[in-house]
Amino acid sequence: MKQYNKYLIRSTDQFDPVNFSSVADEIQMINKGTMSLPAFFKVEILISFLKDHSLENDWTEANPKLTDLVTSGSLFKGNIESLFESCRSNGVFRQDLETYLRKEFEEAQP
Repeated sequence: MKQYNKYLIRSTDQFDPVNFSSVADEIQMINKGTMSLPAFFKVEILISFLKDHSLENDWTEANPKLTDLVTSGSLFKGNIESLFESCRSNGVFRQDLETYLRKEFEEAQP
């Protein structure tokens, strides 16, 4: 059965957060939900899991509470993950999305 992407991202599209309010909403929710957790590899864990559902062992050992929350399925709404999946063939869009997420997650850390 063929799977369809939630977002239609063409090879010439560029990421602009203004066009993805659901992503901004999800970032706020993630930042609020992880505010009290340790900062060890927080940004790396969040982005890597959202992008590829993968985590490095060093990160999981350094921040097991965040790892448990991320892998539980209760932290994310799916908008960011869907956008990453939809832009797999557009490396520039994907990199811009990742840069935006990194900035938003880093700014939310105490």
